[in-house]
Amino acid sequence: MGENRKITEMNIADTIMERPYGFQVNKRHFYLYPITLGKTYLLSRLIESLDMNADIIKSNPYMEALRLCQEKKDIVCQLLSYHTLNKKEELFNSRIVNSRCQFLRNNLSNEEMSQLLVIVLTKDNTDEFIKYFGIDRERKELAKVSMIKNKKGNSITFGGKSVFGSLILPACEKLNMTPQQIVWEISFSFLQMLMADTITSVYLTDEEKKEARISNDRTFVNADDPKNMAKIKAMKWD
Repeated sequence: MGENRKITEMNIADTIMERPYGFQVNKRHFYLYPITLGKTYLLSRLIESLDMNADIIKSNPYMEALRLCQEKKDIVCQLLSYHTLNKKEELFNSRIVNSRCQFLRNNLSNEEMSQLLVIVLTKDNTDEFIKYFGIDRERKELAKVSMIKNKKGNSITFGGKSVFGSLILPACEKLNMTPQQIVWEISFSFLQMLMADTITSVYLTDEEKKEARISNDRTFVNADDPKNMAKIKAMKWD
């Protein structure tokens, strides 16, 4: 458990620093850069065309990556090529992408290629970070609080139905950046964590706090579990 915690904290530090992964091929040095929101959309069709087995990727990523490198090498090389480019101008330059793709195809073995592919396919640790910090639990609390507040019918929320309103616009306002900077210059993992852990304050009356089952010390207890009845009775409500 302690080792897993240390690994998670190191991954969090890498996400904050947006650290790229460096590797060398025939004396040429390359980096696998953290993927941005724009690159995520750009590569979505390539990822889909790999036709990966999601279950095997989770249980044995190297075995599935090796299969993909053997059966769909051209697509894998193209995917890796995009990951070694970090500027929007390069990503949309087919000459640069094709040249990089051909070089990697001619100079990497299937085993070497599969190791890089595993890094690309398993790099996003956002869900793990959200659980590590307890953000998933707070999201449930906030949803419950919002439902209680909305019972009075005093507020109605519109919008936020797409990535434009739910992610890009709030990030622009928070970071004072343009939409293109948000889409192409910040790693998607960094962006998701930044928005997921936004500080939100909601005023609750004593009655609303009791209904939400949130105590003054922010202890969260599942009231549907009979085992927690003693904990609920012991909580400080005033």
